[in-house]
Amino acid sequence: MFLKSLEMFGFKSFADKVRIVFEPGITVIVGPNGCGKSNTMDGVRWVLGEKQARSIRGEKMEDVIFSGTEQRKPVSLAEISITLDNSSRLLDIASDSVTVSRRVFRDGESEYYINKSQVRLKEIETLFLDTGIGKSAYSVMEQGKIDLILSNKPEDRRFLFEEAAGISRFKFQKKESLKKLNDTESNLERINDIIKEIERERDLKAKQAEKLNTYLSLKEGIKDNDIKLHIHKYILLSKKKIKLQSGIERLRQERESISAKVSLISAENERDEKLKNDIQLQLFELDKELHTYRIKVEDIINKTEKNYRLIKEQHNRRDSIKKKTDERIKNLYRLREERGETENAGRELANRLKTDNCKLDELLGIQKLKLDSIQKSRNNIEENKGRIESEELGLKGLRDNLEEVIKRLIDAIEKRKAELMLSEVKRQEVRGRINDRLNNIDSKIQDALINLPAGRVEVALEDLSHIDIESLKVDILKFERYEDGFRSILFDKTGIHAKKEDLDRNIRDKMSLIDNLRSEIDALELYIQREQNELENVNRGISRLEKELSINENEKNWIEKHLKSLDMQIIDIEKQIENFMDDISQSENIAEKLAGEIKEWESLLFEFNKKSESLKKNMHENTAKREEINIVTQKRADAYRRDIEYQKQVVEKISEREKNLIEIDFRIKSIEEYLWTEYEKKTSDLPEPSDIEKTDYDHFQATIQELKKRVQELGPINNLAVEEYNNLKERFNYYQGQKEDIEKARDGILSVIRDLVDTSVQMIEQTFEEIRKNFTIVFKQLFEGGDATIELTDRSNILESGIDIMARPPGKRLKNINLLSGGERALTAIALLFATYMVRPSPFYFLDEIDAPLDEENIGRFIKLLKKFAKRTQFIIITHNKKTISIGESIYGVTMEEPGVSRIISMKMDKIAKDAV
Repeated sequence: MFLKSLEMFGFKSFADKVRIVFEPGITVIVGPNGCGKSNTMDGVRWVLGEKQARSIRGEKMEDVIFSGTEQRKPVSLAEISITLDNSSRLLDIASDSVTVSRRVFRDGESEYYINKSQVRLKEIETLFLDTGIGKSAYSVMEQGKIDLILSNKPEDRRFLFEEAAGISRFKFQKKESLKKLNDTESNLERINDIIKEIERERDLKAKQAEKLNTYLSLKEGIKDNDIKLHIHKYILLSKKKIKLQSGIERLRQERESISAKVSLISAENERDEKLKNDIQLQLFELDKELHTYRIKVEDIINKTEKNYRLIKEQHNRRDSIKKKTDERIKNLYRLREERGETENAGRELANRLKTDNCKLDELLGIQKLKLDSIQKSRNNIEENKGRIESEELGLKGLRDNLEEVIKRLIDAIEKRKAELMLSEVKRQEVRGRINDRLNNIDSKIQDALINLPAGRVEVALEDLSHIDIESLKVDILKFERYEDGFRSILFDKTGIHAKKEDLDRNIRDKMSLIDNLRSEIDALELYIQREQNELENVNRGISRLEKELSINENEKNWIEKHLKSLDMQIIDIEKQIENFMDDISQSENIAEKLAGEIKEWESLLFEFNKKSESLKKNMHENTAKREEINIVTQKRADAYRRDIEYQKQVVEKISEREKNLIEIDFRIKSIEEYLWTEYEKKTSDLPEPSDIEKTDYDHFQATIQELKKRVQELGPINNLAVEEYNNLKERFNYYQGQKEDIEKARDGILSVIRDLVDTSVQMIEQTFEEIRKNFTIVFKQLFEGGDATIELTDRSNILESGIDIMARPPGKRLKNINLLSGGERALTAIALLFATYMVRPSPFYFLDEIDAPLDEENIGRFIKLLKKFAKRTQFIIITHNKKTISIGESIYGVTMEEPGVSRIISMKMDKIAKDAV
């Protein structure tokens, strides 16, 4: 099983969709600081179910969504998918390939998928239990988890051992079991409360049921007396009904007699009322016509006054418009003058912009030349530094060789000295003889030189003949042989000393070359400083020009907008002047028309007043006729009112008796309905009326009140008490059974928890011992010696115990990890991490810059160990280290060419990057 691919969209700095394909072996992810390469590891942890935003360097979960840049808008969601090879069926899914996806929206809602089917987070966490894969597992290891391994708290290191022991599933099951146990205890407590409450309710309902029986007996007595009481009422009401019906019939006959008399008077009054109505109608029509003329007169007066007012308003409007027109003409002259001035300013500004752009192009050209020159000098410096590094490496080799040659030279001299000490006496004897022979030769030559000028040639020759040259040569050769031991060492061209001199000369040459290169670097740096100073002046000039250009461009845009604004204002004012002239003409025309209407209305007013006087005269005559009719009808109306009043009294008596009859019928009906509704009894089915009439009405009433009093004394009655009592008995028995079932379930859960704890302890103990052995082995491999071990801080409580790390690098005493140096601590943590991998390997490992604290020597050991483990599992490594990058079988580069947006470099770029390393 291995990680096949990682797809990201909208996650942190990965705005666009990217896909990274992983192969078995070692994959390296590289890139400069801040490019977003660690976001790939955050993405893996996030898709595996990380719920804490701070664990993936955020404040809230929405922070993982790409928030946009100056050039890009934010996206609405983030989505990541990882695909794993599952041919080994490590994951409990019947598929050779498993894809796990997570999606989050800006409202904080998350969605999870397994093979494109939506699932819950819990299902993803369960899927990866005890596989070594997970948001908190050691398969994803960054500097933060290394810090946990190196923590002062031994408890912080426990996560490694728990994951390696494979007890995550047991911990999960224990957690679930404890939750079930807690729920079971709560349920048991709740059922006990329910049982107590049911017992209390059951006893209460027993008392209520007894009271209900007494109540029902009393209610039966009330019912019997109540029926007899209502029958008594029924008999009395029936007799009263018959008497009322007889009185109503007599009153109806008297009402008919009065109605005939009233009808006659009504006919005469109707005739006179018709005549009066005709006169009133004529008066109404006359008044209506008069009112019409009155309205017309008032309308003419109002319209005339209105026209005079409107004429004045039109004259005022005309004068106001003339004043506005004069103002607009002045504004028009001013705007045209301002436009000319603005056009001149625009031409001058355009010339300045052209000049400044030329200057800016010139400075940009100088800037490019300076930058190229500085870059070239920096390249030369880097090249010289490379040469110095190479020469210093060669110098180190020469010095190492020189040290070896000097050691050999000293050994040769010491050896020669030991050999020559034995022959030093003979060497001194030979040296003495040589000196004696030379002194003897010198004496004889001096004697010969004295004798030859004196003519004593034979004596001189005799002296010279005694000189022993051969013996002197023999002694000199002997003496030279004694010196050859050191001469061969010191002066032989192929001797050790010659080699030393060659090395000294080469060292001096290299040192001189290094000094020359450093001098050249100093000169280049001085040149770069001068160029940078000049470049700063150029940059300041560019900034000043760009600022001026920006200001001038803004001013140019303002001038262009202002000219357009002025043109629009000029057009608008010209249009206003034209409209004002039209308005003046229109006002004068309206005033003339209004004056003509006033003349027409004055002639109509005279005619309307004449007609109004004629109408008033006709109305006066008709009013007199109407008053005569009123006097006659008034006398007849008095007699009519008296008859109507008496008729009304008769009708009221009939109405009153009919109401009483209706009331009695209603009360009889109510009694019948009451008896049927309350007791389902009909009057025909009840006892004989004669028997009930013999009993006093008050007797029934008193009996009912006495029985009701006894019912009232019983207090509130629960009519369902018997039924509720039986139900409570059933509920009590049911909950007793439930309680027994829950107690059995609780015992079962406790047994499961004990088994889980025992199993976990065994697995932790076994795993701890295996990791301890592996840790010792791996530590010695990484440190090339030394010793290390781990200890439990509390063996009595293994599941909660912390882990102490004791380490002894080569040449040091055994000490706690907190007393080691930074590099030793990091290497120790890596040793423990790989010792854990040996116990329970994960299908893949994601390592984020865990090699950062290591020096060059330790990096080499780390790489060696990494290669060994990579034969069995997959590694994805985020790193800056060149040596670590060099072992990558595939390399991905993360760049941020567009500010704020990360992308993965192409495969072609990957190969180039790897060759460069």
